[in-house]
Amino acid sequence: MKGQYFSFDAIIASVIFVLALVALLSYWHSVRSFLDFQNDALSKDVVRVSNLVFTPPSPSSDCGTLDRLGFANDWNDRRINESLIYCAQGKTQAQLRDLLGSSNNLSLRFENLANGTVTVVGGDIPVETTDVIRVRRLATVVNSTGGTYLAALDMSLYK
Repeated sequence: MKGQYFSFDAIIASVIFVLALVALLSYWHSVRSFLDFQNDALSKDVVRVSNLVFTPPSPSSDCGTLDRLGFANDWNDRRINESLIYCAQGKTQAQLRDLLGSSNNLSLRFENLANGTVTVVGGDIPVETTDVIRVRRLATVVNSTGGTYLAALDMSLYK
């Protein structure tokens, strides 16, 4: 009687084994998908460029002398300067790629969360585009009168 093998025990063990196998395969698939996304060149570039947005422009905030585009007031004040947004609106895709050091096209949407107005830099994404990576960040924007407002920055990089 001590070493008897019951069929009910085998069924329970099989169910536990199958559940453990499904959980392991699901975890493996999610980790693999995350690592594939993290190692994608376009994903790395969108994170790098979205961080550059919060740096000051170089050598100055004068629109005509920009070597590197950034929207922050300075290194100690990371709030976005609204005049730099309007400056960037006048740039072509090639100029934006050069100023941000990216080989990909980009579209920036600054949406004023207080009144809903949207300012687009780099134009809209073409309909036929397939490889698009998007990042949303929040920013405080300083306007020309010195007032501030909260804005949602939607950045899209595409090939």
